[in-house]
Amino acid sequence: MWTLKILFLIGATSRIRNFHDTLAILADRGHTVRLTGRLRKGSFELPRTVQHERMTGRVNPTERCDEWRDVVDLLRGARDYVRYFDPRYADATRLVRRAYEIAPTEFVLFCERHPWVRRHWSLAARALALAEDLIPTDPGFEEFVREEQPDLILVTPLVTFESYQTDYVKAAHRLGIPVVFIPFSWDNLTNKGLMRIQPDRVLVWNDVQRREAIELHGCAPERVVVTGAARFDDFFGGRPSTSRDEFFAEHRLDPSRPLLLYLGSSQLTGPNEMELVRRWAESIRASDDPLVRDAALLVRPHPALRNSYASVDYSDLGQVALSLNASRNADQELFDSLYHAQAAIGLNTSAMLEAAIVGRPVHTLVIPGFDQGQIGTIHFHYLVEAYGGLATIARDFPEHHRQLAAVLRDEPQVSPRSRDFAQQFLRPHGVDTPVAPILAAEIERAMTIAKQPRASVPAWHPPLRRALLLWLGRRREAARAAVDTTVIATSMSLRPVRTALEEIQQGTGPVLVGPWNDSLGNEILYWIPFVRWAAATYGLPPERLIALSRGGALPWYSSVAGRALDIGALFSASELQHWQRRTVPQSEQDPKQAVMAPFDGEIVERAARTFELTEYQVLHPSMLFRVLSRLHKDRATTQLADLLQHVRLDGDGRRRIDRLPRSFVAVSVAFTEALPKDAENGSFLAALVADLSAERHVVIVDWPPPADVELPVSPRVSRLDALEATGDALDLQARAIAQAEAFVGSYGDLAILASFCGTPALTYHSERLPADCLDRLQAAAASAGWAPVTVERARRFRGVRMPIKVHA
Repeated sequence: MWTLKILFLIGATSRIRNFHDTLAILADRGHTVRLTGRLRKGSFELPRTVQHERMTGRVNPTERCDEWRDVVDLLRGARDYVRYFDPRYADATRLVRRAYEIAPTEFVLFCERHPWVRRHWSLAARALALAEDLIPTDPGFEEFVREEQPDLILVTPLVTFESYQTDYVKAAHRLGIPVVFIPFSWDNLTNKGLMRIQPDRVLVWNDVQRREAIELHGCAPERVVVTGAARFDDFFGGRPSTSRDEFFAEHRLDPSRPLLLYLGSSQLTGPNEMELVRRWAESIRASDDPLVRDAALLVRPHPALRNSYASVDYSDLGQVALSLNASRNADQELFDSLYHAQAAIGLNTSAMLEAAIVGRPVHTLVIPGFDQGQIGTIHFHYLVEAYGGLATIARDFPEHHRQLAAVLRDEPQVSPRSRDFAQQFLRPHGVDTPVAPILAAEIERAMTIAKQPRASVPAWHPPLRRALLLWLGRRREAARAAVDTTVIATSMSLRPVRTALEEIQQGTGPVLVGPWNDSLGNEILYWIPFVRWAAATYGLPPERLIALSRGGALPWYSSVAGRALDIGALFSASELQHWQRRTVPQSEQDPKQAVMAPFDGEIVERAARTFELTEYQVLHPSMLFRVLSRLHKDRATTQLADLLQHVRLDGDGRRRIDRLPRSFVAVSVAFTEALPKDAENGSFLAALVADLSAERHVVIVDWPPPADVELPVSPRVSRLDALEATGDALDLQARAIAQAEAFVGSYGDLAILASFCGTPALTYHSERLPADCLDRLQAAAASAGWAPVTVERARRFRGVRMPIKVHA
């Protein structure tokens, strides 16, 4: 029997689990299998499950080393983006939005300036396909393949956005080596990028994927072979490992009750799924049907998101348990959960396929506000339409309860509908026929493909190739920003900041700005102006920047960042409390730290999952604090003015709060570092409000006001938290302060916010003010239209002297 060497470009070792049985069969038959991918956390190690002597691993190159290195991602990202202009994606709004967010900014802007690209997308797609044909093989990738000397190359996932694996397919063709693409998952051919260069074989799960490969990726029909999904072989042969009583005891549930299993989805499908799960559980407990109302509930988060649920508490809902031991593959824990459940519920997740294998009824909720990961995708429709459909849809909770009632009246049993779907979608050659041997046989068959090296190219390729490269190079140079001449460019100790900014400048992908976890005043006075300066100096367009901050602050980034994300939306209330107790404000951390604080890192990871980002950069506040520290040590804070671009908050689009008085003064009685909490300052603040309210309407804008300050009872004194009880507190404070004729109160964050909003401020302090803050406020008032801030000592208070110029 002939034995050959297989090179499997798998990208990440975590993907091996989907092909382990197939690779073991090939190795047992004498073939040598080399698994290669990129470094992760500094290493590339095969899982402990890979023990075969003929299966080894190593790192493969992931970046080109030639003159095309800096431009291939732009061309390939543009081509991946254009595919979503196809009318077949007209209703796939979630996929289109993600493609927009991932695509190279330069090309997105080009498409917006030239609407004809969208109208004539097929012409643009052909032009970009020609550009791909002109890109030569990379010497580094080709040398790696020559060194390995494989008889066959396997590749997955291949179709990720801007995938470097395209260059390995090119190298395989140039060297005359058969190359086979195996899609990693059920949705990969619809929700990612393209097969930019066609492989010799594509081994798909079912007829649905075969149609996708042919119609969406342009594969020749004779190259696409249906094998089934080998990753589920173990699950088809699964058996429960616990009795019902043992399983329920493990989760502290009552075995006498029927069980409903909620299967969590990925961040792409359910970015706010945690809220839906809570609403779903509450609706079950409020059901009119006692069988539904009393059911035990088990929530199994998506494996990538289980840490987000670590502090979630459902104890107020009775028999509800969380399963946080989920692994990424079809493991025993998932099988047991499905086996003991009467039904599985979810939005749009591959765990529904495992539910079909076990034979459990599958239900899904299509609820406005939570449905973009369903109706806004293509693969969701396979769950409800393909092969008669798997999932039963409910469009509101009462309908869902009626559907569940029908399955809860009996013990868990096999649903013929689910098993039929499992056979046709996952095992089209027979529900009892394992797929791994079929896949292994097709891989061996591909080894026999007669293929000659493609050493030559058409005569017209070289001149067009040179012209394309020259044009792309000129555009890249034209897009570069002005040279930085500030202290960041000249100070050796600030070289890490400059290097980080230059790396961001050279990139083309999204940039996460933040997260900001420090005082509101520092954010307004230093951080946002620093980001604006960095964007202008290093040529970072708003379309690349995603601001990470608290919800009420997000509008402040509108002039510099094209997108923004509320940090609070990424965590439950208990999680936020947990992290805040452990986290030191950024201004108090060591600005030279090599890595972000753990909380910052957690925010960045969750934000990246929210936007489905695999490649991104971070503009972190540690850069700003490193600069501030250096300038303070050098007593050179005057140079800070070169690094901050202040802009007054645009109030034209801000909604007014109608319940506020027509004319009033916004007042803060909060204790701050400048006016700390003590009896004397408490008495002063009470006297301040009394003096102001003698002649004017006063609105206390603290949320809530400190209990230690005794406010006068007067019709002229109102509290913002009582007038406008709902909404984001910070947003309401900003809107109220912007509406006021003046701001009066303790010097602190709200005083700086007032200046930013254009509202003159009269503020008081008893301690030394933070160094440099007043200079920055005066500079912003002089150059950017911020309102003036007048500062007085509290101990010298002899009555309020309102600013001469009040807000119109």
